[in-house]
Amino acid sequence: MYRNRSSRSVGTSAPLLGALKLPADNPSVKHSLTIQHPGSRREQGFTLIELMVVIMMVAVITMIAVPSWRTTQVRNAVRTLVNDYTVSLYLARTEAVRRNTRVSICPSNDGANCTDSALEAGWMVIVGLPTDANPDILQDVLPRARVRSEFANNALANRSITFLPNGQPAPNFAGNTLRVCPTDADLGALSREVALNRTARINLSSPGACNIPAIP
Repeated sequence: MYRNRSSRSVGTSAPLLGALKLPADNPSVKHSLTIQHPGSRREQGFTLIELMVVIMMVAVITMIAVPSWRTTQVRNAVRTLVNDYTVSLYLARTEAVRRNTRVSICPSNDGANCTDSALEAGWMVIVGLPTDANPDILQDVLPRARVRSEFANNALANRSITFLPNGQPAPNFAGNTLRVCPTDADLGALSREVALNRTARINLSSPGACNIPAIP
């Protein structure tokens, strides 16, 4: 009435094992159970077409960005010289009144004395006259790059301005105009000018072209 379970299981184990297919014998199951280790992943690269597209994109961006960056650098160089020279003029006038003595602004390429040079080589604000040796220096401005300058009246004596204790220029000053241009001839439209009248009142302007004769 009762069957022996152990004998039944022994008798049927062989057919069951034969009917079942282990994952190792089934290619589809074997593929789905494949374990990929981090170090065994297949490497992928760029195709030739993808590489050419990237190179073309970089070339186009470079062609657009480089001229714009160059223009920005030159514009900043011109504006910086003009603004700094304007600040030096105000400093010279203010110090002449405050010290109750003569104060001059003049070109200087050595940072020690007034020299026969252009402003892009540097300039100074000094106590006294431009002809004084070893003057008391209030400000020493370093040389500038990518710009060139010239006064409309570019004689040596007219490149310097001396302010009197009353804040007015010396009687021999008849007014002048400082012209500042880029060294790059094709960017002459970025030029600026500082006009000084008889009382050294400052007027800034952008002429739209460089009014300094071309460098031979």
